Amino acid sequence: MNANTLKQAVKSTLYIFLVLIYISCNGNSSDAFKEQLTLENVDLKNDYDGVEDNAPTTYKYDADFKGKDKGFAYTQPKTDQTLSSNIPSNLKIIKTASTRYKVKNIEQALVNIKQMMNLHGGYISELRYDNNYNEKKNRFTIKIPKENFDTVLDGIQKFAEQTDYVNISTTDVTEKYLDAQTRLQTKLEVKERLEAVLRKNAKTVKDILATENQLRVIQEEIEVVQGKLKYMSNRVAFSTIQVEIYETIEYKEQPVAYKKGFGTKLKESLLTGWNFIQELLLGILSIWPIVILVVVGLIFLRRWRKLRK
Repeated sequence: MNANTLKQAVKSTLYIFLVLIYISCNGNSSDAFKEQLTLENVDLKNDYDGVEDNAPTTYKYDADFKGKDKGFAYTQPKTDQTLSSNIPSNLKIIKTASTRYKVKNIEQALVNIKQMMNLHGGYISELRYDNNYNEKKNRFTIKIPKENFDTVLDGIQKFAEQTDYVNISTTDVTEKYLDAQTRLQTKLEVKERLEAVLRKNAKTVKDILATENQLRVIQEEIEVVQGKLKYMSNRVAFSTIQVEIYETIEYKEQPVAYKKGFGTKLKESLLTGWNFIQELLLGILSIWPIVILVVVGLIFLRRWRKLRK
């Protein structure tokens, strides 16, 4: 093998090697390009408790996009659906809020709050009004359906000039509620068994009276548990918002006390004396029988003394 043949063999080998490298690079780039293009058709589903998102993330080709992956722009579809709450629906939670707001006009603010409250199915359970020298206050308690609690609470702030504080507290009565339901179910089953005994097994008057007495006791216990369940259900169904609104007013100094002059005092004294005389005469006239008896007695006493002399 001469030198020329060796050079040609090396060149051929190098040329083939470069062609293979070029084909391999283009193949990887094409595969990546195809992989990016298929992102739009991939349906990814993630299961999250309490969270639903029906609008999947999509990618679209954009020749003018200047991002990291040139040519592909990330877009988030618009959706009106809100993320659902992660709180289980069977929880029994009592919501309470305590608020204080400054308003421009306390009368108009109260009218606006009442209109919004009535629109969302609420009512006022207590109201107190106070007015002093520098501010007007109105304290009232709103009972509102639990699903409208946040809406009404946010709506009240729209009528206020200033929010002093908003305190929200929750009480979980799920355990108490479920316990009461269990006890109620147990007592209802006992009642059914007693009624069956009364219908089938109670033969004598003594047995009938004893069974009826047990039924009366268990019925009273059932009514107590039902009352507790109803009370907790009402507390859960209607949340409580305690609202205090106030309006500041300008302080006005008390007017200077008026001092009476001598002429006024003299006039009042004469009137007082004349009123006294009138009252005295009226008093004497009201006891005229006694006055007549006294006068007649004095006349007889005087004549009797003259006869003795």
